[in-house]
Amino acid sequence: YGFRWAIEVIFYEQKTFWSFGKYMVRSKKGIESYVNFLAIAYSCVQLLPFKQERYAHLKEESSQVKKQLIGMAIQQEVFFYTFVLSIENRIKSLAILKAYEQWVEEKHNF
Repeated sequence: YGFRWAIEVIFYEQKTFWSFGKYMVRSKKGIESYVNFLAIAYSCVQLLPFKQERYAHLKEESSQVKKQLIGMAIQQEVFFYTFVLSIENRIKSLAILKAYEQWVEEKHNF
């Protein structure tokens, strides 16, 4: 009974706090894929505080708090990664433009 109750809690948290309660799939393969994906994502979030010191403060927090804080951390990482990439692309573009301008200038000086 205790094992079954833990599973029910997991499904409740996934439906309530992870917004998967209204997720619809129609095929057997789709349902299996959904359940597997959800179980992996949920397990990762639950285990992360025990594997990374950065998230150790979340060990005793609820699933809702863990999901929210880890979700925000992921959003920040994605934002900064995208931001850095755009800056690197601009720097590369500026370097290419500068090299081209120097090449054109050297061509005209001959």
